[in-house]
Amino acid sequence: MQVAFHTLGCRLNQSETSILAQAFKEQGYSVVEDQENVDVCVVNTCTVTSVSDSKCRNSIRKVIRQNPKAKVAVIGCYAESGFKALSEIEGVDLIVGNQEKLNLLHYLPEEKLENSRIVKDKIKKTPFEIDSIGQSTSRIRANLKIQDGCDFMCSFCIIPFVRGRARGRVFENLMNEAKQLVKQGFKELILTGVNIGTYDVEGKTIVDVCDALNELDLPRVRISSIEPTTVDNALLERMADPHHNLVPYLHLPLQSGSDHVLTAMKRRYLRKDYLDFVKLAHQKVPHLSIGTDVLLGSPEESVEHFEETVSLLRDHSLDYAHAFTYSVREGTPDEKKEQVSFDERKRRTQIIRDLSLNKKMQMGSRYLGQTVEVLFEELNEGFWQGYTDHYLRVKIKSELDLHNQIKNVTVTEVCGDWVLGALI
Repeated sequence: MQVAFHTLGCRLNQSETSILAQAFKEQGYSVVEDQENVDVCVVNTCTVTSVSDSKCRNSIRKVIRQNPKAKVAVIGCYAESGFKALSEIEGVDLIVGNQEKLNLLHYLPEEKLENSRIVKDKIKKTPFEIDSIGQSTSRIRANLKIQDGCDFMCSFCIIPFVRGRARGRVFENLMNEAKQLVKQGFKELILTGVNIGTYDVEGKTIVDVCDALNELDLPRVRISSIEPTTVDNALLERMADPHHNLVPYLHLPLQSGSDHVLTAMKRRYLRKDYLDFVKLAHQKVPHLSIGTDVLLGSPEESVEHFEETVSLLRDHSLDYAHAFTYSVREGTPDEKKEQVSFDERKRRTQIIRDLSLNKKMQMGSRYLGQTVEVLFEELNEGFWQGYTDHYLRVKIKSELDLHNQIKNVTVTEVCGDWVLGALI
């Protein structure tokens, strides 16, 4: 039996797909990349914006056209929120919400499908365990899910409604997976979750998780994304410690540089709070790289408010910004507000993307002529490419097999959002 996975959305979705893929392998399935003429197709969906919902429906229809005889299972966040729309798509055999998606194999037998096409249970707010070990085709960097859900309830966000309230993974259970991933040869683990800074299980915090991972034979641990109000000073101390494997990198969602918009969004900080923390983090952690997320065109964002976001990103020590175009979500507090025009939202998004590219080039320029450590991932179009610990993308020419190797490289040229280097 062959199974193919199609994953949309965030790194957490990628982590959960890898866990499911391993579970299918353990049951005798062959996991294949080619998504045509397979026996089972699994679509792991995203619902962060209405555009995401549309992409999910289009992807599902494409999968059904390519695999008319396959069982098609739709799981994840859009399966949680859009199960009614999904149930109307001919060819979808099974819809599984977030509470039960990692138990997908249990619902696939014919007798189960006959009894229920939709599995949508209330999401429990209790510490959870994961039975399977996540896999990655790269065998270099692996996602380690430590947390799920969120209690922050920002006005624009539907995630607490589709992933439930904040809860952490049982500490021993996540450490067991981490140890297995290290044995398999992974050299970087990326901690993933919805709001991982709120991890609190059995009296242990994310700092305890990082310290435990530091005891493994593991060169790098990276935090995927963390709310700025949840970063403990102890995490900065670990990043600054040359004997700790927590890399000097933070991805701190900003969403807006305007106090007016931040307040309307129900974010838990103001502009000055965010900038004060960025300044403190740079003081405590040498060579720290900080990236962010911004949401453009929300109902409360005037042109003047948008310019405040531009000035914050332009004038302060942030290395890149992921720019997202605001999309009103049914069921969120923003739904009833007057909306910014779509063209204006796209215009603002493009301005931030252009600014982000410029910031990445500035980051690369800081390392010209310097030596950096690169974890190489793949050979692509004649270049070996990988990432430094502070997430600078590096490419080099080499006849050596550098796959999954950490090597010293001298940065020689800035090429857009990546740099060219020479192997030492």
